[in-house]
Amino acid sequence: MAVHVPVWYLSAVLVAGWGAVTDLRHHKIYNKLTISAMIAGILFHVCFYGIRGCQSSLLGILPGMACILFWLSGMLKAGDIKLYMAVGALAGWRFCGYTIVSSVLIGGVMAAVLMVVRKNGRVAGRRLWIYLMNLIYTRQFHRYRPEEPKSYFSFGCCIFAGTLVALWKLY
Repeated sequence: MAVHVPVWYLSAVLVAGWGAVTDLRHHKIYNKLTISAMIAGILFHVCFYGIRGCQSSLLGILPGMACILFWLSGMLKAGDIKLYMAVGALAGWRFCGYTIVSSVLIGGVMAAVLMVVRKNGRVAGRRLWIYLMNLIYTRQFHRYRPEEPKSYFSFGCCIFAGTLVALWKLY
């Protein structure tokens, strides 16, 4: 029995994979990739499905835009948010939603594993706790910034893994 996966799902997985590679190598997800993927997703859907396709693609960008709250808090970088938006433009809102939920869960597990491997769990947890308590008590928002450069975490890889989970879930 052959499984026919829609080309827009596969393209979303490929774009996320490419973003993961550049995030690992250069600690950056480039606008050339994300913006062009968003445009390609919108054009693809318009060409094959007309106005209905355009609506679907634009609606797919919205879950990624909602993740701007993660960027404002300092949890994600702008490239991660744009990668979510590109996945949504290519594969639709449902695929993007599954990608976001699964990538956040995968990211949490990966962060816990990295803290154990790097043996900085207590220090990182204490910094995060102080940040949250300061936010609650002072009601003054400021972005969370890790103090150590080695604490970089390639979330693009989690987004790629999230697209694979979304693909598995929807197909």
